[in-house]
Amino acid sequence: MVRRALVRRQRLLDVLAAGGDSALTVIHGPAGYGKSTLAAQWQELLRGEGVAVGWLSIDRDDNNPVWFLRDLIAAITRADATLGSGLIAIAEQNAQDGVRAVVAGLIDQIREYGAPVAVVIDDWHLVDDESVLDVFAYLLGYCPENLRLIVTSRMRVHAVAELRVRNRLNEIDARQLRFDEEESAVFLREMNALRLGDEDVHRLWATTDGWVAALQLATLSLRESADPAAAIAAFGGRHHSIGEYLAEAVLDALSSDLLDFLLATSICDRLCADLAAVVSGVADGHAALDELQRRNLFLIPLDDEGTWFRYHHLFAGYLRRRLERDAPTRIPGLHRAASVWLGKAGHLSEAVDHALLAGEPERAADLVEAAAMMLVEESRMATMLGTVDKLPARIVATRPRLQIAIAWAYCLLHRLDEADLALARVRTAMSADLPDALRSEADMLAACIEVYSDRIDRVPALLAPIVGDPRSFRPFMVSGTANLVSFVELHSFRYDEALATQRSASAYHELNPGSFAPVYGQCFAGLAEAARLDLDAAERHYRAAIGVAVSRGDAGTYAERLASGQLGVLLYERDMVDDAERLLEKCLLLGIEGGVADLMISSYTTMARIRRLRGDEDGARALLIDARRAGAKLRLPRLAAAADQELTALLIASGDIAGARDLVARNGAGADVLGPRVHTGISLSIHRSRLAMQTKLALAQGDLGGAATAARERVDAAVAAKWPYEEVAARVALAEVLSSGDRDEALHELLPALVAGSRAGLVRTVVDGGPAVVRVLADLSDQLRVGRRTTEVSEIPSDYLRTLLTAASPPSDRALRSGVASGERGALPEEALNGREVEIVRLLERGMPNSGIARTFGIKLNTVKWYLKNIYTKLGVVSRGEAVAEARRRGLVD
Repeated sequence: MVRRALVRRQRLLDVLAAGGDSALTVIHGPAGYGKSTLAAQWQELLRGEGVAVGWLSIDRDDNNPVWFLRDLIAAITRADATLGSGLIAIAEQNAQDGVRAVVAGLIDQIREYGAPVAVVIDDWHLVDDESVLDVFAYLLGYCPENLRLIVTSRMRVHAVAELRVRNRLNEIDARQLRFDEEESAVFLREMNALRLGDEDVHRLWATTDGWVAALQLATLSLRESADPAAAIAAFGGRHHSIGEYLAEAVLDALSSDLLDFLLATSICDRLCADLAAVVSGVADGHAALDELQRRNLFLIPLDDEGTWFRYHHLFAGYLRRRLERDAPTRIPGLHRAASVWLGKAGHLSEAVDHALLAGEPERAADLVEAAAMMLVEESRMATMLGTVDKLPARIVATRPRLQIAIAWAYCLLHRLDEADLALARVRTAMSADLPDALRSEADMLAACIEVYSDRIDRVPALLAPIVGDPRSFRPFMVSGTANLVSFVELHSFRYDEALATQRSASAYHELNPGSFAPVYGQCFAGLAEAARLDLDAAERHYRAAIGVAVSRGDAGTYAERLASGQLGVLLYERDMVDDAERLLEKCLLLGIEGGVADLMISSYTTMARIRRLRGDEDGARALLIDARRAGAKLRLPRLAAAADQELTALLIASGDIAGARDLVARNGAGADVLGPRVHTGISLSIHRSRLAMQTKLALAQGDLGGAATAARERVDAAVAAKWPYEEVAARVALAEVLSSGDRDEALHELLPALVAGSRAGLVRTVVDGGPAVVRVLADLSDQLRVGRRTTEVSEIPSDYLRTLLTAASPPSDRALRSGVASGERGALPEEALNGREVEIVRLLERGMPNSGIARTFGIKLNTVKWYLKNIYTKLGVVSRGEAVAEARRRGLVD
């Protein structure tokens, strides 16, 4: 690839170097002032220092927040392939809060990367969408220390006031960007080999006022001039029109073939050789582009391979105005040719843009309709919807196939009202001559909306045609249908049937183009195994789900994180709290609206319990309040009830009985709300959450009779439904109530749960029953020590009981139970800090307050306090000063 020589802007590079620690560098000025050139020189310097530098050239599509993030992360990934993994898929596949979650994930990845990372964002002024500006402001607000953003723009960048106050902003403006006289002389004489005297250089510099683009246009014009001095004199007095004047002079001096090529290809925002050839009609696009580069005609490379280019925006504007003036009737045909080539090459968004500019909205809709379901099946819902938004609404509304794809995307994004509206349009637009397969797909989509709405009554009838003849439908539909059927069977307590359905669908899962449906299938199978207390089988399914996502290149994506969350729930059950927390934090990046209700409930309630174990009650409360709000927003009473169940226990533990009472009252009267018969696992889940809340509140208020009644009703409902996992949890809750009166009776009710728990490996379900249950376990341990064994007691392995009592102990007591000597602090083995904890200790050493640490890592103040508590425990200290001193002794800080 031919590259023209550039004036080295050393004085400006020195300014950039002086602000090297700045989070944001803004290079702003009008078009043609050399902003991108300076940024490119700075990028080259940073790369020479070993910094990973990405480059993002903004285009019109970046006014969509998902597409902006897609392009930003792609630029960072090109700089270092270890960064950005899976984040785009989360934005594509998540609900409306997914964008913020992706930015948070990107910040975490860059912070953990540790080494310096820089990103050049070129032409930021093209962005005016408020949601994209919010994304950028969030990125700036929580910018890690090792990230530098370099932005070029024609306007000042908003949302930088705080950075300026914190001295983390570096700015270069138009006044600085102008060439000084010395730089102008170098550009004219050395870079462009013009033989000009000092007076000519001075006059040209003064005439153009150091405007770089005007100087370049002048050189192109002067090369063909027999009398450069006279030509320069003719430029005088044209400060405001000099650019237009010079551009016309340059274009008029070109051959007709080259001018025609420039005018034709100016309609494209970016060019490659083949596209340029198709649009312009030249035989050899490569040769034409090479000629433009040889002549320095404002052709800018967009990649290191020399494949894609764009014209300088200022020059492109001149060309387009010339084209509109000289050949306006030619423009639609040029756009049509570009659209056809881009569509065949797979550049859907650009193909649609050119079709619309060609005045062919129906053909633009054809392009989107042809690709829409493929994008959905590949879990690229946000891209599909963003492309649809470009089309005229009147055309979109009349296309049932396109509306089907829109409804799928909205459904999978958990935007069910929009999905219902799109489905209604499908049925309105559907005519008698449409195939039955499309009608079946509409019914399947309706069933999916029902499942995402946590309803199952209508689902079997809607899916009957696909279930009856799966070979007549494409794998996506059969695979998805199997998952919907499994959901119904799971919540009808037909666990064997749910597992059989998944086995029969395995071949269709394999043929699915994306990982979404296969991962969901493994997760539903895992939920069925867990519900019937086969945790080993459940773990195999969850790990298989993760394996499917990773093997299909979807590591870190929405589907993989959902499966990781379920594995985290299972590991928490086994008291592997650290591993569970790591996986659940990964899952929580999805936001509260991740998956069907079951996956949201288990992930969020489990993470809330982990935060309580860590002593972070405020964090647990915030998480549960978010879950409750999501339940209301998504109209998922099961999610809201589960969150309120955990929140009630938290309020009571903190002594807020009045708050718990209000929460219970808000949830209704439990059994009276649902009537005597519970029909499905969904309604039973709501019922058991309300009974659990009543039990906790009655016990806290001293109403042992009321608490026992509610707890026994919960046990009876689980037994009647044949729901083994819930029966164990319900018996633990009943034992907690009974232990306040008769521990022998409590033990009698708890023993069946312990027998089942020992076989399944349940730990946290038992010990989370609270101190009263632990006392019953201690009584049982005492009975075993003195040899009192009944038949049921003999079924409980002694090592299982020891596991429960150890899990119920504080961390310090666990160490003692493991045989670690007590006494002097030095007698305890040193516990290693993890990477985040080491970073926090280093900030402590610098004297940073808790609020500063929270801002640095983009976390809440209470989370900082939780980290400090862990650090103090691991270091065996009680204060910040002692923590720094101990960290120095261990060599963690200088």
